[in-house]
Amino acid sequence: MKIVYSKHFEAKYPTNPVENPDRVRLPAQELLEAGYEFVEPSPASQKDIQKVHGLQHIELVRSRGLYDAAALAAGGAACAAKLALQGEPAFALVRPPGHHAAANRAWGMCYFNNMAIAVQKIRPKAKHVLIIDIDLHYGDGTATIFRGDPDVKIVNPWSVDENFEYLNMDESRYSSQVKEAFKGFDFDIVGVSAGFDTYLEDWGKLLKMEDYQKIGKAIREGSERCGGHRFAVLEGGYHPNLKYCIKSFIVGFE
Repeated sequence: MKIVYSKHFEAKYPTNPVENPDRVRLPAQELLEAGYEFVEPSPASQKDIQKVHGLQHIELVRSRGLYDAAALAAGGAACAAKLALQGEPAFALVRPPGHHAAANRAWGMCYFNNMAIAVQKIRPKAKHVLIIDIDLHYGDGTATIFRGDPDVKIVNPWSVDENFEYLNMDESRYSSQVKEAFKGFDFDIVGVSAGFDTYLEDWGKLLKMEDYQKIGKAIREGSERCGGHRFAVLEGGYHPNLKYCIKSFIVGFE
């Protein structure tokens, strides 16, 4: 199990204060102390970014002084995907997040779609991709980018943006939807948009810390259908316990 990380992810840039360097700095310390091996990523090239985003959007991100941070996050996600393809599960501990970034616009503290750039980077070696987005919010950017692509299946378990059924959820129903994500689709690799704002003390107020270990384990077991090829990319999560939520997920995922 590899952790994809760079000290450069701790850079300060203009964004909402909740999306701060401690979101990655503190989890990195926790995972380093736990003995995980770290891998330093390189920024995604503009060529790779343009496989997902239009030039006008890229230049807008650049004009706001966000290009370097966003390109490095996308590169971190792509690094994790490549490791997974080689048989090494990986977690990309990156910021800024990306799943609200569509081809030509973005919101929610996202700029480039890290998951989409990673998926396009490993194609066609991994033709069929299953993306499970466990963030509290619907990964609208990722869904928009891959809409109409029969080789990519995206599952967002009970996101709050879909009929508000999330408000009636409990952990067992949520977890069952994660397990059901693997049904009815043949895939070569599993990518997880790993948001942790579903945490009981975060905005979502649903999952306990130990529930993330169960979810990580369910995804690990589901990935056995594709030889265990799996990777995860950090999305949301804003409570001080984020570092423990991430570690719990990784314990199950590795």
